[in-house]
Amino acid sequence: MFFKQIKVEGLGCLSYVVGCPKDGRAFVVDPKRDIDDYLKIADENGLKITGVIDTHIHADHISGSQELKAQTGATIYVHENADVEYEHSTLKDGDQIEIGNVKIDVIYTPGHTPNAVTLAVTDKSRGDDPELLLTGDLLFVGSVGRPDLAGGELLDEQINNLHKSLHEKLGKFPDLVEIYPAHGEGSLCGSGMSAKPSSTLGYERKTNPFFKLSFDDFKNELNRITPFRPKNFTHIITQNKKGASLLSSLQPVIKLKFTDLKKSLEKGNPLVDLRDTTSFGGAHIAGSINIGLTPKAGTWLGTVVDPENEIALLAYSKQDIDDDIIQFRRVGYDRIIGFFIGLSDWIAKGEDTGFLPQLSIHGLNRVLKKYSNHHVIDVRTDQEWNEGHIKGAIHLPLPKFINNGISLEKEDHISMICGSGYRSNIAASILKSKGFEHVYSVIGGMNAWKTVY
Repeated sequence: MFFKQIKVEGLGCLSYVVGCPKDGRAFVVDPKRDIDDYLKIADENGLKITGVIDTHIHADHISGSQELKAQTGATIYVHENADVEYEHSTLKDGDQIEIGNVKIDVIYTPGHTPNAVTLAVTDKSRGDDPELLLTGDLLFVGSVGRPDLAGGELLDEQINNLHKSLHEKLGKFPDLVEIYPAHGEGSLCGSGMSAKPSSTLGYERKTNPFFKLSFDDFKNELNRITPFRPKNFTHIITQNKKGASLLSSLQPVIKLKFTDLKKSLEKGNPLVDLRDTTSFGGAHIAGSINIGLTPKAGTWLGTVVDPENEIALLAYSKQDIDDDIIQFRRVGYDRIIGFFIGLSDWIAKGEDTGFLPQLSIHGLNRVLKKYSNHHVIDVRTDQEWNEGHIKGAIHLPLPKFINNGISLEKEDHISMICGSGYRSNIAASILKSKGFEHVYSVIGGMNAWKTVY
């Protein structure tokens, strides 16, 4: 059996190529949208991709199933409850797929979504029992999938399904079976996932806290820790049900002229500045949002910007633009109209720039001692806040801040703080775009603060 795991850094997405070298065929499971990795793996190993399985309708990333079908002619398989609009073959509980010496048993395991399956994979050349489970978003290493994506009216039913799928559907498999989930650390499809990309069912039964809880405690814990739902999740689900547009059909992302950027801004379209925090702080185009180029940029864009918007990007280099376009396409942002390199042209035209002061932890400490009315907004998670925070700070996790705003006046003096300065710059840039006059972002964040104070 041929088996290969592919990881998307930042998003925490895990996909798989499963095949039989003797037979020459392979399937891709839960593919990302950009498919070059799968084509290269298949080519290097003498395999032809003939099938694609999505273990469920994904909410956090656009599936690469349409791209793979277009490039290879592969058949797309989804569960019969998936209600997709594109041509596909349906899967149901008990189905079997054979690829030479590889046998894939389909197990219906609802809970994360009502259309989820787990795939039990057997290498018949070695034995008759399943060697591994591709658990999709049912069981993660150290956690389980979030049950809320199908909607609030189905939440109780989904939690019940999730519990049954874990204990009853997976209960028939022995401890030695390996598990390979569709997500790992960094994903918003669950909470508290391990950085380890695989495990065994026995180890999860022994150490995964969700296996040890009564049903009532299981339900309460899921309601307590389920992550926020980013702005782009509903859009991604819709696109994955419809069948996402091929990347080759999307409007080219062109270099914008000064006048084009001005027109876009006048329409109210978002401008996303990909530069680092200090560069953005020194000078930026007024109204732009700072989402620095990191592996998690796509996640934060999905939190801040509606994917139905037309978006312009700004960075220091074309390479940075290209890197982020890949990330943003993965999470459903197809309406990127163009890019702008640096601020030189903007400044040369006599246009004004904004300024976001970057306040050191020492500067913040001096400000707090001198001004009792200075507000500190901490945008970290509940867990980070509970591990230590500045006395008198207001806790407002970034997703809640984005959805609800803050109850302060635009003339107030405000310092935004997070762990390192990345999230605080996002939040501070949003406040600046809304007309708040005296906003600061704390460089080094609480990580630096804790080392000194």
